[in-house]
Amino acid sequence: MSTPEIPKIPVAPGFSFRVGAHVIGPATALAPMEGVTDRPFRNLIRDLGGCGLTVTEFISSEALSRQARRAWQMTELDPNEHPVSIQIYGRDPARMADAARLCQDTGADFVDLNLGCPSKNVTSGCAGSALLREPERAKEIFAAVAGALRVPLTVKMRLGWDRENMNAPEIARMAVDAGAQMIAVHGRTKACLYRGHADWASVRKVKEAVGVPVLVNGDILTVHDADRALEQSGADGVMVGRGVLRDPWLLRRIAEHRAGVDLYEPSLEERRAVLFRYYDLIVHDRSDLPERYALGKLKKITGYFTRGLPFGARLREATFTSDSVQAVYDGANAWFDFLLERGIKDGFGRVFAEADPRYKPDDARRLDPREDMVEAPSA
Repeated sequence: MSTPEIPKIPVAPGFSFRVGAHVIGPATALAPMEGVTDRPFRNLIRDLGGCGLTVTEFISSEALSRQARRAWQMTELDPNEHPVSIQIYGRDPARMADAARLCQDTGADFVDLNLGCPSKNVTSGCAGSALLREPERAKEIFAAVAGALRVPLTVKMRLGWDRENMNAPEIARMAVDAGAQMIAVHGRTKACLYRGHADWASVRKVKEAVGVPVLVNGDILTVHDADRALEQSGADGVMVGRGVLRDPWLLRRIAEHRAGVDLYEPSLEERRAVLFRYYDLIVHDRSDLPERYALGKLKKITGYFTRGLPFGARLREATFTSDSVQAVYDGANAWFDFLLERGIKDGFGRVFAEADPRYKPDDARRLDPREDMVEAPSA
């Protein structure tokens, strides 16, 4: 399978930062997302251009220390995807340090600590965002991991446990004092989960508290969102998750906008080619597993990809009822052909940028506004 040439996107002056020996430019990062940011997806987004840093799905330090096969698969990196960070979670300082060393040895440029995941499966074990309630435990973990690494340590967190306990600046200072060289902040508390809107302005308090680069994360779905998030937070860059799921070219467009060049607008046929390329990557990356593994991932990514797009519900329904990989390919082809028959060939970037992201073609029904809503898959 040939790899397309990565577009050369100009980096705007001031829209880059350094972490250790690495310059992240443009200052855009693909956020870690459970079940999404595996190696094929990270490579796909890099190949589309404009991505300065990729981060793996979060990986259990306990599973790594037990040599669990799935955990080791999640650490697999591609030779062309640097700089890249491996994110780990846990609450035992020694186990976290051991896991960090293992990630370093696999070729990670950075090791990232997860203090942001609000998932019950993670927080019930007093890890992820639960550590925001235990500053002393977090401090022990920072010290243990930083002492085990030769590569930079970074941390991703939320604003705090709840609105009454927004201690992100304190936790960030602890991390930096221990040796962390970058902080990413999702503008919600653990209690918020994914409700409401990210509080980008509160991220500014973290930026003012530390002397290392800070990335703002949460609800960055358009280029305009990126501008507002950077302005309100004072952050050095953006970390984008679900916005890239529905618009894989978003990081490229953010970088182009900051550089003052025309924003790239893929055609419908290019969207088809990219979706099918990702399908192929999913199918081939785990060809040793039963077909149901690939089928489940194809259904998930199709659901994200079509949110807010014309007649997206039509494809989602066809995909979710498919009982084979080939049926998913066939359904997607039929959907793209359906759009072409109606003269819908481009302009999707404008759809995403509208305040009301519903698409309203002259010859089509008005889409249900709920079609543009998508639950973020991880912190």
